[in-house]
Order: sequence, then C-alpha cells, then structure tokens
Amino acid sequence: MIKKKSEVPVEVELVGFAQRDRLLFASLFKVSEMRLFNYLEWKPTNERGPVCLLLDVDHDDHLMRADKEHVDPSGIPIIAIGEKVPSTIQVAAHIKRPIRWAEILHTLDTTLWKAAKPNEPMPTEKSDGLADAENELEVQQIDPWYDRNDGKKEFKSDPAVLVIDPDPSGGQYIRTKLAGSGYRVDHVPTGADAFALLAKHRYNCVILETQLPDKDGFEICNLLKQRQDRRRTASIILTASQNPLDRMRGALAGCDAFLNKPVKPDQLLQTLEKFLPDWYMK
Repeated sequence: MIKKKSEVPVEVELVGFAQRDRLLFASLFKVSEMRLFNYLEWKPTNERGPVCLLLDVDHDDHLMRADKEHVDPSGIPIIAIGEKVPSTIQVAAHIKRPIRWAEILHTLDTTLWKAAKPNEPMPTEKSDGLADAENELEVQQIDPWYDRNDGKKEFKSDPAVLVIDPDPSGGQYIRTKLAGSGYRVDHVPTGADAFALLAKHRYNCVILETQLPDKDGFEICNLLKQRQDRRRTASIILTASQNPLDRMRGALAGCDAFLNKPVKPDQLLQTLEKFLPDWYMK
C-alpha cells in the first residue's frame, strides 16, 4: 500500500486549456484521490490560494497570467505546458505536447515533493485500486488509430498480435480475449525470441512485459518504434511492475499504451480496439 496521503487536497490553478484538456485534468484529479497527493482544481471562490499553477502557454489566456506573475509573483511553483515558455516568468517544469497524464502527475508529484521534503525520496509503491484507476484513465486518453465505422481494412497478410511475457499464461490470456476476432496470437518468453519472429512476420500489435529474462522491455519498445514497416505496429506494455516511474519510462520509449497487471478484461479489449482494425484478406 502507498504511504499516508495528504489530508488536505493540493489545489492546482489551471490557466488556459481547451475543453478536452480540462476533461483529462478532471479524470486525472479523480484518480489522484487514491494517491499520496490528492489534487483538486483551484477555484477563485476558494478562500485558500492555489499551491501550484498549470499554465497553458499555447493558449491566449496565459499572456495575462504571465504578466501578473511578472508584476506580482505569487511564489508558487509554475508548470508550463506547451511549446514556448514566457521569458517573463520562472517555471519549475516545462511539459511539451502531446499531454500525457502520467507525465503531468509525475511532474506535479516531484515538483511539490521537492518543495516540501527536498532531502527525502518519494514513495514508489501503489495500491491495487490505484493501478486499476490508472488503467481506466489510460484507456480514456488513447486516440483510436482506426475508425471502425469506416469499413473493414484490407491486409495482404494475416493480422497478428505478438505477446512477449515470461509467464506462459500471458499469451493464453490474450489469445482467449481475441478468440473469434481473426487475429493470430503468438507468444514468446524473451526478447531474443520476439525479434526472431519479428524478422519473419508482421504484427499489428506487440504486448510486452517490462521484466524479461534477457532484455529490458523498454529497450524492446524503443527498438520497435525504430523499425521501418509497411504495417503500423502498436506497442502495449502490460506489466506487474509497481513502480510508478515506469509509466514515464514507457512514454519515453515510445509505447502506445501502458497497463498494470492484473488488467480487467474490458479494459484490455478496449485498449486493443484502439489499435486493431476490422480486417479482411485481399
């Protein structure tokens, strides 16, 4: 279980941001109720001031707020989101688009933790309930690769999914969930076995564990993104790791989705449907 969470919600001021971004923040703050820091959007009607400021530097509203900080600095940490950071204000962190919810949370956590306890390491464990909530938020944020209402896609070779997991049940679980879909599911326990298959076959999706006997799963994910292939291949990390920093490592490695084990069947299927189109053989 995670350590005792903050008793008072950490109020964050949002300046700018389109409606879609604000929906993401609403979901993100809801998930944070089970975390060490419980974030809440600050409202001007609140008696207390915000503890942190998230500033959308790509939105016109940021100009007035940046001028205000220049004339009368609030002294609270500012996290800039977007392309160019205003030269008139000093920011604690800068996040470029596209926005990844895990990066937002990690940046908020580390920024506030360093301010409160600069000499103590952050906790790294999390509860099962939090892992499930993170999976749900992950599924919500993924943009579909295909419009399933736009007709079936044509392939010249069999559509397939590759599972890289030292646990033999991992491949069988995915195979069961995709039964009747027409997708072939191959399973290998190591990275070396995976690249041997990748040299022979094309895959629509690769699902991999981070903890493998011979290779680092993040390294494999990175190599997958560097491959030049005529078929677009999604990479989904499905891991038993409880380290919250792994989501950041996955994002940097180029993974398209990051899910915690155990994953609910509907969450897994919803994730796969984001990347696997309806198909027919040419």
